[in-house]
Amino acid sequence: MKHQSGFTLIELVIVIVLLGVLAAIAVPRFVNLEDDAQEARLNATAAAITSAMNINYAECAVNNFTGADCRPVTSCDAANATAVLQNGAAALAGYTVAFQSGSSIPAGNGSVATCTLTRAGVGTANFTAIRTAP
Repeated sequence: MKHQSGFTLIELVIVIVLLGVLAAIAVPRFVNLEDDAQEARLNATAAAITSAMNINYAECAVNNFTGADCRPVTSCDAANATAVLQNGAAALAGYTVAFQSGSSIPAGNGSVATCTLTRAGVGTANFTAIRTAP
């Protein structure tokens, strides 16, 4: 009598069905990663603007708010955000910058205002603008 080893057809079918069920459960969890990535990009850009504003303020304060490296920031708009960001125009392509409330950063160097960064279809994120004006 021969002794055969291996899997039966029923066992193989059951394994294939189980793998199919697991794939059907796992795939939808990974499909929606693009939305999460876009939201993370928005938040990272807002954080980068806040950081750039802080660095710009520090540079200006060291040089008594004068000099070529001191970029004036007087309001929340794309021009001011672009001025402090490295590669600013490209970094803010597709974004809208506006005040969260009020119409300008209060007078006096070091005054702050909360601004919003918006990307259509993604949402909004807040960043802090710091006034630096000679």
